[in-house]
Amino acid sequence: MAERSGLGARLRALRREHGLKQGELARALGVAVSSVSQWESGVKVPPPARLGDYATFFAVGTPSRSGKVPPAASLGDEERRVRAEIKEELDRLRADPVAPAPEVPDFWRFPGGGPVRILTGRVPSRNLSPLADPERRNYIGMSSYADGDALIELYGHLRALNPEADVRFDIARRIDPKDLRAHLVLLGSPTMNPMRRQVRFGLPVKQVEVDDVGHGEVFEVADEGRRYRPTLHDGRLIEDVGLLARFPNPYDVRRTLTLCSGVFTRGGFGAVRCLTDPQLRARNHEILRSRFGDSDNFGMLMRVPVVRNATATPDLSNPDTWIRSWSPIKS
Repeated sequence: MAERSGLGARLRALRREHGLKQGELARALGVAVSSVSQWESGVKVPPPARLGDYATFFAVGTPSRSGKVPPAASLGDEERRVRAEIKEELDRLRADPVAPAPEVPDFWRFPGGGPVRILTGRVPSRNLSPLADPERRNYIGMSSYADGDALIELYGHLRALNPEADVRFDIARRIDPKDLRAHLVLLGSPTMNPMRRQVRFGLPVKQVEVDDVGHGEVFEVADEGRRYRPTLHDGRLIEDVGLLARFPNPYDVRRTLTLCSGVFTRGGFGAVRCLTDPQLRARNHEILRSRFGDSDNFGMLMRVPVVRNATATPDLSNPDTWIRSWSPIKS
């Protein structure tokens, strides 16, 4: 996640300096996890009295993970001095009208301006448009890219959120080895995107071809022995299954590797769209943070509705959207 500035950045830094998760701090303060998240991201500003609770809590040398904010009167002389310093700093940051505006957290914002590479598959030769032929006068290079809807949606979003970063896309088979150390985003199924078969992701889910689905790959969960399929009605797709997963990049663990895939292309598009849709992305991101905290190591299967041939954005606040999730923190 990107670094915050101003008051939100300081609140987040205080929590992290003491090794606390947002949920642990929320319990100590007696507030919702969403409140802590919104204060740290700058979406909302905590009231002055709450800043006093922060100062009291962190004035203690080793705040308890399970305890509450101690009464200010119970602090020793040194703790009172530290509390006063923290409170003065937080009050100043809260009141400073020229403090830099904090960045609203976004799943697709990457810190440090590092390079970003979106890798997708190539449309099979049997399905290629004649315009994919470079010899054609009206040649369109994008005709050969699989998962085009997801690619176009995500590329523009990444460029907007990471203006200082080198953001590019390409067909996975053509990747330059030096680009493997970027923040990687893999779009599409293993059959379409060969990079999916080359990188180990550590999830108990894989995609497999089955005869009765056609040109799609269903999700098979190893620890259940179960397959998750799309929903068809009279041969028409009305609900796909989407995979959204993020891990440390195995080629450079300081950066991330993200998967967006589906049984069909609609599932992968929905996995992208749930965190780019202007109306739902902020809420969906908060739901992810409430489930997985700040972890960049999780995966989930979701239902992706298809309405009149249009892919609807999955609403992660709807429990029915979630099929399965995996994380070292919570599942």
